[in-house]
Amino acid sequence: MIWPPSRPGAILAFLNADWRDFESTPAKKESPDHAITLFDFHTLLSETGWQLTHRIECPLSSERLSGTLVQRMQDKRILGTVSRTLLIAKHI
Repeated sequence: MIWPPSRPGAILAFLNADWRDFESTPAKKESPDHAITLFDFHTLLSETGWQLTHRIECPLSSERLSGTLVQRMQDKRILGTVSRTLLIAKHI
C-alpha cells in the first residue's frame, strides 16, 4: 500500500537514480543482488497500483567527473553514470 492512500487518477513524479555497487567495482564483478535499478522501481510502482505514463532522461553535468577519476574508472573498467530518470505515473 502507498501511504498516504492515493485516489485513482492521482499523479506521481519520481526522480530516480539507479543505485548500484559500482564504486570501485569493475563492471564484470558487479552483483545485481546489491543494486536498485529502474526496473525495480517500475515493478514496485506497478504492483502497488501505479501505471507509468512517462520516462524522461535527465542528464547530469559531466563536470562532476574529473579527468583523473575517469582515467581510474577506465583503468579498472568501472561503469559510471551521468544521468537520472524521471518517472511519471498515474494511480489506477
